[in-house]
Amino acid sequence: MTTQIMTRTRPDTAGTEDANRRLGAHLLDVVRRQDAAIPADRRAPRTVAQMRARLAAAEAAQEDVCPMCEYWQCRCGRAAWQPCSGSGAA
Repeated sequence: MTTQIMTRTRPDTAGTEDANRRLGAHLLDVVRRQDAAIPADRRAPRTVAQMRARLAAAEAAQEDVCPMCEYWQCRCGRAAWQPCSGSGAA
């Protein structure tokens, strides 16, 4: 039995490069079509530049948070409260 395993030849691999190339092209086409179907604001960032832009936007939006209740739409009843512009103390 061991001799049979050791002497077994590899299956014919002729044409596998072309099959792999076609499979890769097909998968890339499928991914691009699926990505195009996702609305731009719902797409996950894939590059570092996209991730940094998304983080910068999130940090800028975080500045609008109510300092008392930490919600964007104030829930603590202090909607008219403004932070001190001097030393940064509330």
